[in-house]
Amino acid sequence: MRSSEKMKSLTCLLLLYLFSINIGTSFSQNRNTIDSLLRLAAKETSEKNKALLYSNVAEEFHFNMPDSAIKYCYVGMAYSIKNKDTSDLAYFHTFLGVLFKNIALYDSAIFHLNQSIVLSKLDGFEKGVAANLNNMGQVFLLKGDYDQALNSYYHSLQIFEKHKDTLNIGELHSNIGGLLVKINELDAAETHFKISTKQYKLAGAKLQEAWILYDMGNLKMKKGKLDSALVFFKESALVWNKYNRIKDYQNCMLRIGEIMMVQKKYNYAEMLFINSQKQFEEINYIKGVSESLMLLGRVEFLEKNYNKSLENLNKSLNLSTQLQLNSLEMDTYNDLYNCYKALNQFDKALMFHEKFQKLKDSIFSEDKNKLLAEYQTKLNLLNKEIFIKQLEDSTQRQILLTENISLENKQKQKSIYFLIFGILIILAFSYLLYRRNKVNMKLNKELNLSLKEREVLIREVHHRVKNNLQIISSLINLQSENTDGIDPKEILKISQSRIEAMSMIHENLYKSSKLSEINFNNYIENLCNYIEASFSLSEKGIYISLEIEQVQIEIDQLVPCGLIINELVTNSIKHAFVKQNKKKILIKCFVRGEKIKIEYSDNGIGLCKDFNIKQSKSLGLRLAMGLAIQLKSTLAIENRSGFYATFEFLKQQK
Repeated sequence: MRSSEKMKSLTCLLLLYLFSINIGTSFSQNRNTIDSLLRLAAKETSEKNKALLYSNVAEEFHFNMPDSAIKYCYVGMAYSIKNKDTSDLAYFHTFLGVLFKNIALYDSAIFHLNQSIVLSKLDGFEKGVAANLNNMGQVFLLKGDYDQALNSYYHSLQIFEKHKDTLNIGELHSNIGGLLVKINELDAAETHFKISTKQYKLAGAKLQEAWILYDMGNLKMKKGKLDSALVFFKESALVWNKYNRIKDYQNCMLRIGEIMMVQKKYNYAEMLFINSQKQFEEINYIKGVSESLMLLGRVEFLEKNYNKSLENLNKSLNLSTQLQLNSLEMDTYNDLYNCYKALNQFDKALMFHEKFQKLKDSIFSEDKNKLLAEYQTKLNLLNKEIFIKQLEDSTQRQILLTENISLENKQKQKSIYFLIFGILIILAFSYLLYRRNKVNMKLNKELNLSLKEREVLIREVHHRVKNNLQIISSLINLQSENTDGIDPKEILKISQSRIEAMSMIHENLYKSSKLSEINFNNYIENLCNYIEASFSLSEKGIYISLEIEQVQIEIDQLVPCGLIINELVTNSIKHAFVKQNKKKILIKCFVRGEKIKIEYSDNGIGLCKDFNIKQSKSLGLRLAMGLAIQLKSTLAIENRSGFYATFEFLKQQK
């Protein structure tokens, strides 16, 4: 390269680096917008409008401050629950799924996306289902679960094709192409990128075209065409900079840094990786931090600074292992292997090489590759069907139909061969295992399943604790809006009982033999004992009786169920009893087939004749109504020799 061309290239690189330092400064300009929205939300009386305003606040924080976005999503969701607005709830679950995906909390992301799919189906909103499947595919892709990712993309594409949604069709082909690049199916990936580009141009989607530029850059890198790749990454970075998208911009910087490494411009690469790490830390994008550290360790290895390389690679490995980033974890194992080998520490080098090979085999197994090939064939068939419908010439249509039928027959034939071969292998293997030790096989299977279940559920417990803390925050926020004329000590005692109702779930969970469910009888008995002690019920002459059948309840159902009972009991303590000599509260639980029915009653003064829950200032009863919706139930209240309430819900299938 001539000296003038070198200078031009380095100048462009420096400009990109300066952009990466200054890209976050424009966020401060949004602060006034956020403050205005929060002031409006504080004054707003309509719960639906409050939910909308808090969703707008979350949108402002979306790309650069995800933790704040999550906080305001939960606040907005609380109002949607009170308003019983299914479509708004689906929106908040989708938003939370995307936010948790962006900060690499993938189990939480999958939970919220699944919730949104259920709500979208209830609303008959097919495109909402498709959008969540698309997001689910991205989560699986980030986890390195490529067959699951492609399965989600395929079903999402089918729905969007049905609705002729050009923009989303383009995005799905872009996502599928990005996945195929990762498994080195480069020609197939390029075909999808071309389809995506056409769809984006039809939709006039300028911002989305930046994704294709980034994807094409990755494709060119895989093919070894570094100069072309650099052009694509720079063009993509300029678009992301214009829209203040820090995460997407810094991903381009990482790719440019990789090209600098190959070109042996180690100082420039190191500068880009260090800055990207800082930017990712500021927006709490842990996957980006982990990848930056891995690449920083790689460039330090190339500079023969092995100790510094090991330090950064181990930091990256800790993060990628915690977040289950299989693909990133695999690359880090390989880098650690190379580093320890260079230091002549062959025992450690061999250990990391074995870990690398094991993880690689699990991600790129032969079965998964076959499944990916099958889905790719399905996608090709789907594209051909679309083109067939668009053709007006009958001869061309017939040719394509014949090709379609032939391709389907070949695929069926291959599937039959694979099935027969698989059955023979399974029979032979089963026979050998049976002869070796049938009892040991069964025992090992049970132990492995138990260990895997505990590992998964323990991770899920941590996520549930975080979600429950968000619920507590929302409850306190709602309580703060209903403080007129109420003793602060009483407010704190009520809040304390709500928190205790949730903490007891986790206490019972750790004592339970099964981490997925809790004995309802024991839980309610402990909860009532706590309330009796906390509110000094014996001094007030109030007695709680329980008639509860033995039943195990899933954690997802126990949280709202326990809070409903807590609200009903505290409501009776506060309002039900005036002059009664024998003040009684009775809680019953019946199991009827697949349904669990809860009946609650007291012998107090009951409800006013003109009582209207929607106009009531009782936060407890309104909260109980909202919690019943989470159980897909309705809380029915009436007078029967005092206050009487009942609700029932389906027992979750295992």
